[in-house]
Amino acid sequence: MNIANYTLKVKGKTLLQDTDLHFSSGKMNHIVGKNGVGKSQLAKDFLLNNSKRIDRDIRQNVSLISSSSNIPNDVSKDFLINFLSEKFDSEKINRIAHLLNLDNIDGKVLIKNLSDGQKQKLKLLSFLLEDKNIIILDEITNSLDKKTVIEIHSFLKKYIQENPEKIIINITHDLSDLKAIEGDYYMFNHQEIQQYHSVDKLIEVYINE
Repeated sequence: MNIANYTLKVKGKTLLQDTDLHFSSGKMNHIVGKNGVGKSQLAKDFLLNNSKRIDRDIRQNVSLISSSSNIPNDVSKDFLINFLSEKFDSEKINRIAHLLNLDNIDGKVLIKNLSDGQKQKLKLLSFLLEDKNIIILDEITNSLDKKTVIEIHSFLKKYIQENPEKIIINITHDLSDLKAIEGDYYMFNHQEIQQYHSVDKLIEVYINE
């Protein structure tokens, strides 16, 4: 996916100015940046098109998974999966559920009473079943315990291997994501998104900013 001379303004503030976006399929596209630079606004733009630069065929093929993405809270895991089975292929549900180790989640407990990590896994299942070609992950490991973060990293690596046709963008400020999942590395820098061919170099620049 390529978008040239991309500019994004929100409430009169320029977040990105005439920068080029290039994201590849079959690998993780990491984007990092400090708080307030516009990471989440970029993620939302792939759906809302505030920039007027996101084509309809892109917008219709995007799944955005973020802290504001919701799944039902007052139902159990078992109820949710049964509901999803009415809309999506059972084999696909079982495969993603297996990769996420959902068997370890009590099927009778209401989702609102699960841990944040368990909720995040069920959110991943629900949104990935939409089977969109472009998947945007916005701070999905934020505030999760280390064990769950490792499990989600492991899941994403396997998911990418099994779905090489998909473009997956991981917007984060958690540098452990970059070390755990190889891919392409980008950073918000002075209203541009710059690519770094070395993850160590990106981390060095990010820390010293």
